[in-house]
Amino acid sequence: MLLQWCNLTPYGSSKLAAIRFASPCRVQSVRIFPTGAVPFATAPLVVARTEPEAFFMDVYFNAHPLPSASQAEGKPKLKTPNALIPTVIPYAGGQVEFAVNMGADFATRLMIVRGDFETVSMAIYGEPISDTPPSTSYEPQPLPVLNSVSISPALDLAKSTDPTNLARQLLSLISHAPSLNLVIRLMFCLKPPNDDWDLPEFPHLYSDLNEEDIDIDLDSAFRCLSRPVADDISGDALQRFGEKIAEAISPTDNTRSYFIAGILCRSASQHPDFVHVLMQNIDLDRVFDASTLDEDTILALLDASTNPDIARLLDTDWFRAILESAQELPAAEPEIRKVIRRLTDRLRDWKVFEEALSNPDGDFTSAVQFMKDIGSEEKSFGIWLSCMTTHEELLSTVLNGPPLEHDLARVLWDAALTDVSHADFLGFVKAYIGVACVLAVYAWSDSLPNDHCRERTLGVLRLWQDVPGYREIVNHLLLLRQMTFRLECMTMDNDPPAMPGIHAENIILNLVNEPQCYLSPHFVKCIRSWQPFSLTYISEEERISLERAAAVAEDGLHGAIDELVKSDPGPLNTGRVRALRVAIALIQCRVEEDEAGCLGVLQTGWKEDVYGLFFSVVDTAFEVGQELNKQFSLTMPPPTERSLVEQFLLLSDQLLRLVARLEPFAVMTSRTIRRLVDAALFVFMAADSVLHVISTLPSVYASGVRAKQACLHVLGILLGSTVIAAPKTRSAVILRTLLQKSRIVEGDPCQRIRQIFELVSFLLPTPSPDFVESNSQWMLSTLPVILDDLENFLYILDVDQRCELVGQLIALDDGALNFGEWFIQQELMRMSDLSRFVMEGQTEHVRAMAQQTVNRHIQTLMRLMSPSSSHGSLCMSALYVIPGAGQAISDVMAAFLNARVYSYSLLEFVRLLASSSVFIDPSVNLVIALTFIRGISVPELHADISEAFDHAREILSTIDSAALALDRLLWEFGHCLSAIANSEDPIDPVDLRAIVSTLHWLCEKLPGPSDLPGLSWDKWDTLCEAFENQAAPEVEGFSKTIKGKLTPLPDSSSPTRMISDTVSMSTRDLELLLQPSVPVPSTPKRKSPSQDILGLVALSPPTALLRSPAISGLTKMYTRNDFRELRQTPSARQNTSRLPSMHVDEFELTSSSPIIEPTIGHPVEAFGLAPPFNLA
Repeated sequence: MLLQWCNLTPYGSSKLAAIRFASPCRVQSVRIFPTGAVPFATAPLVVARTEPEAFFMDVYFNAHPLPSASQAEGKPKLKTPNALIPTVIPYAGGQVEFAVNMGADFATRLMIVRGDFETVSMAIYGEPISDTPPSTSYEPQPLPVLNSVSISPALDLAKSTDPTNLARQLLSLISHAPSLNLVIRLMFCLKPPNDDWDLPEFPHLYSDLNEEDIDIDLDSAFRCLSRPVADDISGDALQRFGEKIAEAISPTDNTRSYFIAGILCRSASQHPDFVHVLMQNIDLDRVFDASTLDEDTILALLDASTNPDIARLLDTDWFRAILESAQELPAAEPEIRKVIRRLTDRLRDWKVFEEALSNPDGDFTSAVQFMKDIGSEEKSFGIWLSCMTTHEELLSTVLNGPPLEHDLARVLWDAALTDVSHADFLGFVKAYIGVACVLAVYAWSDSLPNDHCRERTLGVLRLWQDVPGYREIVNHLLLLRQMTFRLECMTMDNDPPAMPGIHAENIILNLVNEPQCYLSPHFVKCIRSWQPFSLTYISEEERISLERAAAVAEDGLHGAIDELVKSDPGPLNTGRVRALRVAIALIQCRVEEDEAGCLGVLQTGWKEDVYGLFFSVVDTAFEVGQELNKQFSLTMPPPTERSLVEQFLLLSDQLLRLVARLEPFAVMTSRTIRRLVDAALFVFMAADSVLHVISTLPSVYASGVRAKQACLHVLGILLGSTVIAAPKTRSAVILRTLLQKSRIVEGDPCQRIRQIFELVSFLLPTPSPDFVESNSQWMLSTLPVILDDLENFLYILDVDQRCELVGQLIALDDGALNFGEWFIQQELMRMSDLSRFVMEGQTEHVRAMAQQTVNRHIQTLMRLMSPSSSHGSLCMSALYVIPGAGQAISDVMAAFLNARVYSYSLLEFVRLLASSSVFIDPSVNLVIALTFIRGISVPELHADISEAFDHAREILSTIDSAALALDRLLWEFGHCLSAIANSEDPIDPVDLRAIVSTLHWLCEKLPGPSDLPGLSWDKWDTLCEAFENQAAPEVEGFSKTIKGKLTPLPDSSSPTRMISDTVSMSTRDLELLLQPSVPVPSTPKRKSPSQDILGLVALSPPTALLRSPAISGLTKMYTRNDFRELRQTPSARQNTSRLPSMHVDEFELTSSSPIIEPTIGHPVEAFGLAPPFNLA
């Protein structure tokens, strides 16, 4: 809301003005209006007046602390300190709004303004604050949803029909502006000298090729092309000029290669017809040979080959042979070899780029890398841009390609991308061309200068820096030497403040988020040129942070190594994170450029007596991982600087990838491996939380993807290394470290377990018939070491994850260790142990937890033994060989039946057991049959009646009559028939036949008439009527036998219910569930002297240590030397005041002190829950 509207005029020489609010307010923004503006539509008479047009304004807010919600009622309020919070507003003209972040702990009642202004019109927005403490009641509010706003179509050049249109519109803001093509040539290709800028004809100063009527040499022709050639020049003039150059070539002239290369370079950005004429007249075979190719010549050819026509001319066998010969010369320096390789790659990449423009199946990744390489050098960039805007065939191919349907949100020159479509590539090319043309307009407007066009152009570039896809293009091209120099000039002497200078500081502040910018010495020079308190938008604290990173870059590799191995680096704030990122970028650049690679970096450190670079990088990665996890903990994270999470993720990506590079040169112990795995795990969990848990900005999401991939990469590299020490392999150390971390209760336990499961699944070898022997060997060397931790980890996984991981391990095992049988046995043991908590006698929550846990075990067994499982037959056959398997299954099913609970998984499990005929034990088969019958009593199951009765009858037929529990069978059948009779659907004839056949079999086993519990007479009559009316011929007459032997017996037993998928309980109930049971306190029994501690020493008499021999009473009174005499007796000397000494190592190896353990097993231990913790 509007708090205040005012026209402020400073008072006297102090230049102060003040605004006092009626009550404490929290200011949110200050909006300044220019002279003549009408701030409010409803008040047209209110007109703003602000003079001068630009100035700095110091603003001071009185700090008014607010009472907190936890402040006790009745407690006197704290005295308000007279503190002022300062800030600076740089007003550069126009209507501008400045945001104010006062936080939740303070408000203000006074605003003081000071500055070199005559008057200023401002509107202050915010909200009034009450002095009463805020309410302590909690009201849940929905989380804010970040809705992305699409970029304006005028600025979304990737979808534009003409990507150069925006640049032409910006150029039109300059009166009498030249064409865009001429601006590109003058700004990037043919730099006009300073004298030309003062000529009245500038910029229309062209090379006059017609005045060269006399013979010319190569030097004069080269100098003639220092200016652009007019586009309307006649073809005859071009032809004559080309012929004269051809005539000037002399085989004995050693400078011919240099001048021809220079002529080709200067003509590469000219009209396409000019290049064609030169190609027709000059025979390059007579010009170039290996002996005349020096560094300057090759660099000129490198720039010239950015023109597609010249690239085709040079991409021949004879020229490639010359390059190979020049590269193999003994006198060739490394710099020349490097440039020759770049020239060879550019000739090849032009073909790839042209093919990618028209071929939907082109190599888009290589084509984009070609564009990235061109954008790193100013002249090559200008020639390519000039060709793309003047060569009609190239431009039409780009414009007529498939349109981009979605936003440009991909960094296509990321080599990890593989799913790039043709439309994505062409959209990226359009965006690249459009941004490059806008940069050319910016350079032209800054050179004139033209403030209006420059301000608009910089505003567009600043906006693009906040748009994914465009951000990467803009930041890459801004690192050109010319662009960096222009930004440096605009950030110096910005007093009074101007919008171009403010834009330039914003652009640099966004640019420094990428550490690669510090690899440019020109950018480092820009940062180092800033003086303290000389900037408008960038704070002094931020400037010092940038200065620190620039100092690291200026020191080169030595500075980078020193930054990584600092003994006391300080907290991980923005300044340190930026310096670390710059240091790693420098090291990575040296590794890629130096032939020695990582070894050269390490040797540089060794010369400076730095021998632990690898371990310092690992420790730093661990520290960053810990800081990242604090941001995603269940407790309130500490306040952090803006966008620091994104910087943490980017730094983690760099650190882990550097570790992967240095790993082959490091000798790692188990401790180092564990620490590295911990670091990777911390980063992985934080990155995964960014991707799955919270809604983040696109840039943060992309950083999370990169960090997560880096974790997998470094762990894969680490796992593929050699054995460190028998019998433990690296894989055992890595996996065991991960598995043990799953038992630590930090953050969201479910999320943590899922993330560790993802890592473990990734690190396991891939089962393959081609690697059976190696996989079995891996299991033999690794699994025994991690088996205990693996068992605990498998137990806390959900069913899907457990089955997936067990399936991987069974496939890897391939019978070497019989892992499948071991796991089935462990599942049966746990099920059997938990079955005692399923029935009555436990609390409600204990029963619910036990039932769900047992049901998950049944689901696991059912999925592993299913015929659709790749290991179904192996797991099913394990039941034959596991001792006590049948008894364990029988105990679990009996417990479910007695507790009157059921589940879908239980029904599927008994179907598998019935179809396989695994067990011959009659008690097991009886429980399986009873479970089939019970399933019909549960209406939610919709069990197949005929299937259940047929399976039950078939199984029961294999049991001897003596082993049949007829009373239990009658109870189950009675309640089953009651459920069938309660159904509203008619009974299917097939079901009736199965029921009659089963009941007839039961009647044959009964010694006489028996009762059917749970069945009423009316239901029984209904069933009997159905038996008689719809009986099949094969069961005709059975109903009479059934009615004669079976009699209904109603009862009021509770129905069987389905096991719920979830358990709801209060926090207090959960705390009680996690609380281990404690023995009931009782008075200890009196012990005889021989049983207490004094009984360990032979006493004669027992009271000799307690009393003086001269005293018969209870009072201790010593006379003369009787105390010393007492200590001289043999019995006294047997007692000592301390235990024997123990070495510290022996002490650490001994077990810890015993603790009170529950006398009876608690369900918490059986469920595998976490240790108890205090919820308060």
